[in-house]
This record gives sequence, structure tokens and C-alpha cells, in this order.
Amino acid sequence: MFTFLRNPSLLFIIVSLPVPVVTDNLALLVIDVQNCFLPTGTLPVTEGDLVIPIINEIRQNYDNLFSLVVFSQDWHCDDHISFASQHNGKNPYDTTVLHYNSTGNLCESTCDAQYNITQVLWPDHCIKNTADAKFASNITRKISDVVVQKGYHCKIDSYSAFFDNGEFSQTELNTKLKEKNVDTVIIVGLALDYCVYYTAKDAKKLGYKVYVVQDATRAVANATSIDALHDMKERGVHIVQSSQMPDLMEKLTSSGNIPQCFHLIWYIAAFVISRRLAFF
Repeated sequence: MFTFLRNPSLLFIIVSLPVPVVTDNLALLVIDVQNCFLPTGTLPVTEGDLVIPIINEIRQNYDNLFSLVVFSQDWHCDDHISFASQHNGKNPYDTTVLHYNSTGNLCESTCDAQYNITQVLWPDHCIKNTADAKFASNITRKISDVVVQKGYHCKIDSYSAFFDNGEFSQTELNTKLKEKNVDTVIIVGLALDYCVYYTAKDAKKLGYKVYVVQDATRAVANATSIDALHDMKERGVHIVQSSQMPDLMEKLTSSGNIPQCFHLIWYIAAFVISRRLAFF
């Protein structure tokens, strides 16, 4: 039998053990950084190319902290319902209302419409298996990255990387995130006011903690970006800048996200344990 006082190193050994770290499982969602949305593409987003070095820097600095990196890819058929060219008398950026029945099929003639979806009509863009639909050549990609294609149903658009615009079907994104036990997503890419916005909304609705890196996105239009940012904040989506990434990643992936009181409790517990061991 020995006493704690005779073995002061015992407490030192125990309290020197690392404090248990509760980390978030993070995923980086890179939304639609494709040729079609770059300034030289078929649906150019102003300064869309400027998000690429920021996204690359995020990957360079923090790639080892992401459980998963996902690239979404707009992947349209050549007669997609969202193209202005498929609607007589309509021009790009006009809107129309599409009608769908209870099973999510487009009412192309008379039918019992159950869902009415306002659709922005776009220039033909991101047609699958074309160079226009490929990812930007200078964005960092790795063999471990997951690609999630969307918008491939010809009769309904899909801004979100999770669901089509009527939520009639979903991609495999949520399943992929759940397989990796992801609970927090960081979203970057194009465009802020459409595909980034809808992806962030759906991620929040599905129960994820959501961060959008604003300067790693660009918008189609200023007015819609203002509305999108306001709505995301109202829904609890965190809007951050890339300059905040060091503090954010420290918070999400280290003991920085553990309340200070937990550290105190840990040391008290270690002291109690050491006192008990002192009598053996």
C-alpha cells in the first residue's frame, strides 16, 4: 500500500493524459465548379473563376481534416426543361411555371397538377458528356473525392446537390455523408444564389451544421444573392469568409470546441481517480 503523497508523479501522469476531444465530422461540398459556369462558359457567373484559388487553398490547408470531399456536377440532357430553347417565345433568364402531378411527372398536356414550380429559364449549359460540363481544369481534385451528379432528369431542374427542385427524387449525397458519419458541411462553389443556396438549405433541413464560405462563391445576380444570404442566415446557416477558416477549423476539429468547464471537470476527475489509486 502506498499513499498519493509518496507518489506525486501519479497525479502528474494522470492529468497529463490528453483531454478527450469531441470533433465534428466534416465534409467539404464543392458545388458545380464547372466550365459552363466560368466566365467563358455557356452560363457564365461573373468572377466565377475567382473561387478556384480560394477553394484550392482551403484544400491545401485543411484537406486532412475532411472526412469527405464532394464535387457536385450539373449534368443536363440537351433538351432539358430548364433551357429557354425548349420554350417557344421565351428568352434566357425569363421564368415560367412548370406543373407536375402527384408522382412528380411533368404535365406536358392536361393533367391533375399537384405541384407548381417556378423555373428560371437558362441558356443551354452543362450538357452531359461535353467539355462545357467538365470540372474546371485548375481546381484541385483527388482520387478520393466523390462526384455527385444532378440535373440529369430531363423534365425537372435540380439546384440542390441533395434533391431536385420538386423534391421528387434525391441524389446519393445524403447517403454518402451518412456513411462517413458527417455532421457538418462546409459549402463552396457556384452559384451562391442558386445551387449553393439550395444545397445549404437542404443540408440544414437534413440536420447538418452548415457553413458557407462566401468569398469562395459567386452569384448570378446581386439582388438574388442578397436574398439568398438573408434567407440562409434566417435558417441558421453560418456565413463565413475564407479568412475565418483557421479559427473555424480549430473550433470544429480540436479541443477548441470543448467548453472550458469540461477541462476543469476532467482534471478534477483525474485528481479523484489518483486519490483512489493512492490506497491500492
